Amino acid sequence: MNAITQEQAVNRTTLSRQDHVCFWRDPRWDDLECLHARFLNHVYCPHIHETYAMGVILDGIERYTLKGVHYAAGAGDMGLVNPGELHDGCPGEDGYQYRMFYPTEALMARIATEVTGKPVDRVYFRQGLVKDPDVYALLARAHLSMEYAETNLKRDSDFLEAAALLIERHADTNLPPIQVGREVRAIATVCDYAEDRLEEELDLDELAGLVGFSRFQLIRAFRRELGITPHAWIMNRRVARAKQLMAAGTPPAQTAAACGFYDQAHLTRNFKAVTGVTPAKYRTAFLR
Repeated sequence: MNAITQEQAVNRTTLSRQDHVCFWRDPRWDDLECLHARFLNHVYCPHIHETYAMGVILDGIERYTLKGVHYAAGAGDMGLVNPGELHDGCPGEDGYQYRMFYPTEALMARIATEVTGKPVDRVYFRQGLVKDPDVYALLARAHLSMEYAETNLKRDSDFLEAAALLIERHADTNLPPIQVGREVRAIATVCDYAEDRLEEELDLDELAGLVGFSRFQLIRAFRRELGITPHAWIMNRRVARAKQLMAAGTPPAQTAAACGFYDQAHLTRNFKAVTGVTPAKYRTAFLR
């Protein structure tokens, strides 16, 4: 074998340290989003999803914090995040590869209803990291089918079987109603107000004044109830709206203006920090 030059060695190292992302969606399952990625550099900022995040670690180590608990998920582990739960994520020393599903609350409730034979409104995963070889194998197979299977029957059968066993073994489906207190109602008021004005420059004084809180009280209430600051919540909502607009075909530059980002670069930084993919790659999945 011929010796390689120092420059070639550096180039090979640089290429080997690149992140690789494959993103797509299945409109037949409530626009189910699927992500297959190898991350050696990308770091997720603290964020929340409107959907569940559930998937398998294929190799390497992903480190993440969920509900104040630090996890190190390796090959054979499953990561499970419920909608609205604050979490982050970063690669271990040698990165990690994983396959992730992002199903809606309605979809998981429908599957749980089939599994339990009774009406289910909500599904709640009890743990953020699960070791279960049976479910792991089914979930990994289902994700491969979503990417490569030639027939919808194969995709649907594998996904439904995996989701059903995951719910049966690791989820609660008979949950008490959520208690609503003063701070929860105040946060709901602020969130509704901000949701209607995401394209505007929102001010903390203005948001706190809506509910008679000081700025510090509002930040503390958000952190206590949602685990996130008002600013971070608004950025997450802007990203969520950007996803909706680009799914409908809106170009990234126009999307940025409509969602309150300073420019397209501002959108791209925040979008990738939350989703792991760029706005352009996300939009492409809806143009196929």
